[in-house]
Amino acid sequence: MIKNIKNLLRKHEDIELTAKSIYFFCHKVIEKVIPDKTFLRIQYLFRTGSSLNLKNPRLYNEKIQWLKLNYRNPLLNKCVDKWEVREYIKSKGLENILIPAQGPYHSIEEIHKESLPEKFILKLTNGSSFNIICQNKDNFSWDKATRKFDKWKKINFFSARREWAYKDVENRIMIEELLESETGGLPSDIRFFCFNGEPEVIAVDLDSVENGIKTSNYFRHLYTKDWTPIDARIQYPKKPNHEVEKPANLDEMLETARKLSSDFPAVRVDLYNTRTSILFGELTFYHASGYQRITPEKFHKELGDKITLENLQ
Repeated sequence: MIKNIKNLLRKHEDIELTAKSIYFFCHKVIEKVIPDKTFLRIQYLFRTGSSLNLKNPRLYNEKIQWLKLNYRNPLLNKCVDKWEVREYIKSKGLENILIPAQGPYHSIEEIHKESLPEKFILKLTNGSSFNIICQNKDNFSWDKATRKFDKWKKINFFSARREWAYKDVENRIMIEELLESETGGLPSDIRFFCFNGEPEVIAVDLDSVENGIKTSNYFRHLYTKDWTPIDARIQYPKKPNHEVEKPANLDEMLETARKLSSDFPAVRVDLYNTRTSILFGELTFYHASGYQRITPEKFHKELGDKITLENLQ
């Protein structure tokens, strides 16, 4: 089957599979037909153009696929849930980094709207990027939010990319206070790629802004834990002629990332760095589901070497 798909791709190099089309195909057509391992082999080929080595995975993306299939730590189910993970953060003595929140709710109708702050963000507790931002609650369309969440709550996030951490996790709704930087945008989001409790690579993502308007350009800068720039890419290029200033509280952020990653062989710890404090973003166990292009190959292999698979199955 894999060989036939390869031949198809060679004949149709102009095929462009958008994220939505892939999701629709996976979720609606073959989620209950194809076994997980075969499913991931096919999806990996479509998304990366390469065959997936599961017998002897070496690359970071290959090992992420292996973890989807074999790593069954119940803590994953708790920590991908945006509400339940708050208890995990508290268990690490880090309650102070939690963003004020309300929930969880099974429907929009359950929300006590009069108690909400002026600005907030509605989030689906399961999945990623299913959010609605409210800048002014007096002008907020609750009907529109209800329609969106009614659709989102029906999604099976495990089936789309076979990420075991999301298996049987309930879709609910929560509300967080909306964070803002001094300029009115979102505060700096710094991502720590951690392995067995040690942050090894730091990623800072940047949107491009021209004349005050965001463009479609997206940049990612990579650094070591002592803030030395890394000459490599995880999907996105560096912003030309630009370097990100080292955070004054980097040591504190690193220690926070160590505490939050100590129970896992590999996890991305996302933290917001505001003017006055560090705040928790999320824990991500399968960065971009293991499908983003990582270059050069040497760096991809070095990242893979940091994930130890022995004794995890």
